[in-house]
Amino acid sequence: MRAAGEVDPDRTDAVSSRVRVLRALRDSPEGLGVQDLATRLGLHPNTVRFHLGRLEQDGLVHRQGEHPNSPGRPALRFTAAPQPNALGTRREFRALAEVLASVLAEGVPRSAELTEQAGKAWSQRLMEDWTGPAADATEAITLLAEALTSIGFDPQITSDRHQLSLLQRHCPFLEIAQEHRDVVCSLQLGLIRGLLERLGAPVEVTRLVPFATSQGCLVQFATR
Repeated sequence: MRAAGEVDPDRTDAVSSRVRVLRALRDSPEGLGVQDLATRLGLHPNTVRFHLGRLEQDGLVHRQGEHPNSPGRPALRFTAAPQPNALGTRREFRALAEVLASVLAEGVPRSAELTEQAGKAWSQRLMEDWTGPAADATEAITLLAEALTSIGFDPQITSDRHQLSLLQRHCPFLEIAQEHRDVVCSLQLGLIRGLLERLGAPVEVTRLVPFATSQGCLVQFATR
């Protein structure tokens, strides 16, 4: 039996699978069917249907019927909802982000606190339609990963019975972080904390380790 608030590793695997389904659809703008996704991801079709249902409920996925070549019900295909600030357009703001980061890095009083507050403000914009709260820690981490994926991060969730972790395998501000690590990490920390607060999550960030591994930065959590 698990203690109150303890995360079920099996459910955390489901979180990662749902993010994989979302990522596969974003990599296939033409859309994919249930069986296509199941084959590509090595998942059971019923598991894929479950994740698609949750993603559709969250507004991250749309369904559409194909025009059949023969009489009968049209086959369903699923597509990812358009991403705001998609990666290609986000890079257009790199020069502005570099200027802002350099200003904050040059001894501005309380710059880390201000940058974290900016990250929290960003989280409110991302989740302005959320009516929450999340049902439990696993659901909160699911939604957190989906929100981070939607803006260009590539989170991988891992857990054991004592520690929840999230490996940020891609940062949309990587080039800027290499010059102004403290600024970008404070922004990311504020963003994650703000998202968890907005979700009403029984989870809090314990630490963020920049470039913890060759794969990316590590964010560690604890249940409240």
